[in-house]
Amino acid sequence: MGQYRSAVCQASEVCCNISQVDESVDVTEGPSDAEDLCGMSNPIGLDANANASEDQAKFGEFPWTIALFHKGQYFGGGSLVSQNAVLMAAHLLADKSEADIVVRAGDWDLSSTEESTPHEERQVSRVVKHENFDVKTGSNNLALLFFESPLPRTAHIRPICMATAERSIDTRCFVAGWGKKTYPDVDYSSILKKIELPIVDRDTCQNQLRQTRLGRSFVLAPSFVCAGGEKGKDACQGDGGSALFCPLADNTSRYEQVGIVNWGIECGAENVPATYTNVAQFQPWIEQQLKLASNEAE
Repeated sequence: MGQYRSAVCQASEVCCNISQVDESVDVTEGPSDAEDLCGMSNPIGLDANANASEDQAKFGEFPWTIALFHKGQYFGGGSLVSQNAVLMAAHLLADKSEADIVVRAGDWDLSSTEESTPHEERQVSRVVKHENFDVKTGSNNLALLFFESPLPRTAHIRPICMATAERSIDTRCFVAGWGKKTYPDVDYSSILKKIELPIVDRDTCQNQLRQTRLGRSFVLAPSFVCAGGEKGKDACQGDGGSALFCPLADNTSRYEQVGIVNWGIECGAENVPATYTNVAQFQPWIEQQLKLASNEAE
């Protein structure tokens, strides 16, 4: 199998420590009625002074983007699916205790605390992995992180919609994460990346992956959706667990999550798509877990 897109800090790499929120800074005012919808982005960002390059997201552009920390070190991404739950990849949770995991919402530059609006952090109180997750193949690779104190719903912190149907192959979608820009890179990205990717149909994906070291007998798991295959554009190590999200047909500023970054063969090779957990397939499971958590909280 290819490499999971996890962040593991080596001696030569830099991991970002958790910073304390500055309580003296006022949190952004609550969203408008339109912004109260799931999946609403901020296409021009929320801070004109936060300069972003073409391959970086603007500050606050994708308010559902979550950075995950274990004992103070960044280890992967996730997506906000309710104000007290994050969707992510189960493979990231190996050898990690929920007591040591913190989710950070509303951040952009992990190396700075000077952003115009502060991020929010929550201690994870419960972890729910999919019961059929297979670590060898990456099948059913998803999990939910719950925290007792809900995040505020603001312009730079709000949930993504979840896809309920398969996406057509003419769709171009995005991944936003803090992973490496290219496979040989030593360090992860401090500023949130923005990667545009095409959806790849299952037959093409399986055939292209069979041309790699996976071999001619490789079979694409039913729980996967594929994206990528364009040279130099790809999720990479450290992006594991982040959302693959696509614009809704009737609103190019509103998005739904179709995948979770799973694994790939290195990063950014032409005609080598990467695999993502198919969110539409697991939407009933996600909704069930969210409902169970809500009932337990009452």
